[in-house]
Amino acid sequence: MRLSSDKDDAGYRDWCILNGDNKIARVFLDGVEQKYASMADDELGEVRRTVLTSGGNFATDTLCGEILTEIVKGTVEIRIEDRA
Repeated sequence: MRLSSDKDDAGYRDWCILNGDNKIARVFLDGVEQKYASMADDELGEVRRTVLTSGGNFATDTLCGEILTEIVKGTVEIRIEDRA
């Protein structure tokens, strides 16, 4: 399964359907929950997530102000749950 909050990504449609059914996806990489994941693909073993600073803040490009992201690989688990 692939889920993504990026409308240009192949997983966007499934993410929208999930939200429409009042569900959320919790993403885990190697057993650790990824709180700031914007894409997860359990078949490819990839997660796109926000880069955090050592202080736990979002890392930003000082020239354009964009929040940095990275793609990390490992064992990906996507858990679908009812929205609380």
